[in-house]
Amino acid sequence: MAKTTEVWIVEGVEGTTRRQQMARLGEWKKLFLAEAGASAVTIWEGGYGEYAGAWLYAVEFDNAEAYGKSQDKFLANSKSFDDAMEVWQKTPMLKFRGGGLIHHVEI
Repeated sequence: MAKTTEVWIVEGVEGTTRRQQMARLGEWKKLFLAEAGASAVTIWEGGYGEYAGAWLYAVEFDNAEAYGKSQDKFLANSKSFDDAMEVWQKTPMLKFRGGGLIHHVEI
C-alpha cells in the first residue's frame, strides 16, 4: 500500500496568541479534509506558541494520485484559490516555512 504525506513546518506570527494560531491550524485541517480529499491531518507542536512556536503539519493522502487530484481540484478554480488566499492574507496568523512530500510504500 502506498501513501503520500505533505509535510509543512509552520511558524506563528508575532503578535498573535497560541489560541489564534491553533484556531487557524484547525481551519486548515477542516479545509484539507473537506475540500482537498485528505485522508488525515496530523499536527505536532514544537516549542511554545507565544515564544518560538512552530508546528509540523502533515496532510495524508491515500496515494500520490489522490494528492495530485487534490492539487488539480484546488488550482483548477482560480477564483476559489484566490478567495482562500485573500482570506489567509488578510489575517495572517501563521507562516509556512518549508515542506515537502513523502511517498510511503510498504514492501
